[in-house]
Amino acid sequence: MIASSLTCALTMTLADLLDQYTASRPTSSRYRESLLRTVRKAEAAGLTSVSDLQAAPVNRFLTALSTSLSATTRHNIRRELLTLWRYAFEEGMTEVMPVRVGKIRPVYATPQAYSDTSLEAMLQAACSDVTPVGGLTKARVCDLLPAWIGIAYDTGLRFGDVLSLSFSSVRNGTIAITANKTGKPLVRKLAAGTLQDIRALQALSTNGTMFLWAMPRRRAIKVWRAFLDRHGFGGSSKWLRRSCATYVEIQRPGSATRFLQHSNPSLAPAHYFDESLFAVPDGPPPIRRHT
Repeated sequence: MIASSLTCALTMTLADLLDQYTASRPTSSRYRESLLRTVRKAEAAGLTSVSDLQAAPVNRFLTALSTSLSATTRHNIRRELLTLWRYAFEEGMTEVMPVRVGKIRPVYATPQAYSDTSLEAMLQAACSDVTPVGGLTKARVCDLLPAWIGIAYDTGLRFGDVLSLSFSSVRNGTIAITANKTGKPLVRKLAAGTLQDIRALQALSTNGTMFLWAMPRRRAIKVWRAFLDRHGFGGSSKWLRRSCATYVEIQRPGSATRFLQHSNPSLAPAHYFDESLFAVPDGPPPIRRHT
């Protein structure tokens, strides 16, 4: 009977394994989408069932990805595939342990964030930009992005958390929510100017949401990209979270990781601190040059 159950489990498709995994674990929609992309890539390479989760075929799959994907992307695919494989092993779906899979070292670019002068210019540009955001509403960039910029910078919230905010989340001068990615409660203070922009936005909302009444996710991404390009700002809206982290760390060294709710203390310096905005220590004296 046990052997028969194992045989059935080994023939389970990776898609079905993913469904079972997400049904047994609290996972965000964005993480589920990422896992599904990994499963589809694996299936396209011939890894279609639990029985295919073995070191040799998995290593071949990951090696083949090197011709088209960055090391960081392959590192993430490896991690997600091992997550599903480990779940299958722990649940008795396979007797093959998730081991001997070659490591892939991610390569991260040096983090960049917006300086205080760039943030000031961005907020000013948002306040004067009357470009319509599209859709059925008559909302304009100047109606939406000033509040978004202030909230994202003040709180360090991720894009999805800002987009899904409702006015009921504003309490006693703070944003109080449960973060989508971590499931942890999060309460952060808002600057007086941000609260003023939120009150102006509330008068326009048709359903109690701050941004979703005018911009579903895809439109919000397009509105942000077009706004930054139109006014000559580099980066993306994600840089607002980096700016928050960088300036929190400058003001209170060692506190940005807790502010961003990272469980791994190494994440903030590697991904969020723009050290060019810190008081960079002086180097050695310059080499003397003969003229």
